[in-house]
Amino acid sequence: MEDEEIGKYVHMLSRQLKMKLDSVIAKYGITGTQAGIIRFIYDKSKNKDIFAKDIEEEFEIKGASVAGILQLMEKKELITRLPVDNDARFKKLVLTEKALNLRKEMEFDFNEVEKNMKKGITKKDINIFLKLIKKMLNNISSLKV
Repeated sequence: MEDEEIGKYVHMLSRQLKMKLDSVIAKYGITGTQAGIIRFIYDKSKNKDIFAKDIEEEFEIKGASVAGILQLMEKKELITRLPVDNDARFKKLVLTEKALNLRKEMEFDFNEVEKNMKKGITKKDINIFLKLIKKMLNNISSLKV
């Protein structure tokens, strides 16, 4: 067990989770990424304005890709971009009524996937896993190559 590659299992878990979420979310006519962005904007916009840059940082997606995703979300009437008072060059991202309704419907599905993933694992083990995965993320991000 000691010789097994952690990266392999992290990759497998990530792919499995993405595929499961994409298949569960498909019935709403949006992608898993779009669903994640809706959830992110909903959660974070309670405390501050959210901009494209915040999406880039949170989801680790390049600017051009974020622009394309946000344009598509605007086209699907999931978000609007509104100028901020102090600088009209910046456009904050705001969820539409349609996106707010979708978020409510999707939340059950997200919770079910999360619950299923944690099935049979103690709270203590989940906390240890989270501590370790955060440490590994920090180790990888600080790696000088």
